[in-house]
Amino acid sequence: MEVLKRYLQTPDKEGYALVEDTIRKTFQVLEDTPEIVGGYRIVECREIDNREGNILCPEGILHTGRRISSYMNGASQLALFICTAGERFTQLSHAYQQNGDFLEAFVVDSIGSVTVENAMEHIQHSLAGEMEAAGHKVTNRYSPGYCDWPLAEQQVLFASIGNHSTGITLNSSCLMQPVKSVSGIIGIGMNVRKRPYGCSICSSKTCVYRRIITGE
Repeated sequence: MEVLKRYLQTPDKEGYALVEDTIRKTFQVLEDTPEIVGGYRIVECREIDNREGNILCPEGILHTGRRISSYMNGASQLALFICTAGERFTQLSHAYQQNGDFLEAFVVDSIGSVTVENAMEHIQHSLAGEMEAAGHKVTNRYSPGYCDWPLAEQQVLFASIGNHSTGITLNSSCLMQPVKSVSGIIGIGMNVRKRPYGCSICSSKTCVYRRIITGE
């Protein structure tokens, strides 16, 4: 709940009270949402070229940019992940907008964003436990569209993931459908480091991680 408060930019009780009823109603409507699903595919990390910002895996080259490629240093494998909260958040948000209930629409949209990130957090935690049992560590997770990784690289990432049962697709702009979905990579290896997100050196003002971590 604290993450949601920061995302909504309502850190105090007075601000939260304005949206508390909408949050409660949304949770009731979306209780036991079956569409929340995700997972990962583990592939070999064959080479990391920090000079060019490329990562070579069996299915091709991920042009992540130099920042993310450097975060993968020491990785012998990559977990290519996708996760979605489903269509219901977007559908409910649009319904509120059509009725002129813009605050409710914003709250539902925010809950959807936090939901998919929380779901992916659980998946990453499960992966970390599995790898720790095998004597490996994991990095933080990184997604196309952030940290200078071009959004167009979604096509390469999805091609590398291959067939999956999440229902997530890409449109012509490389945006995921359902909208409340995430994708990306996690490094795996004996010598990788889980670095904190570099919000202090990143210029993006729309990054979900900046909003969750710093509250900006």
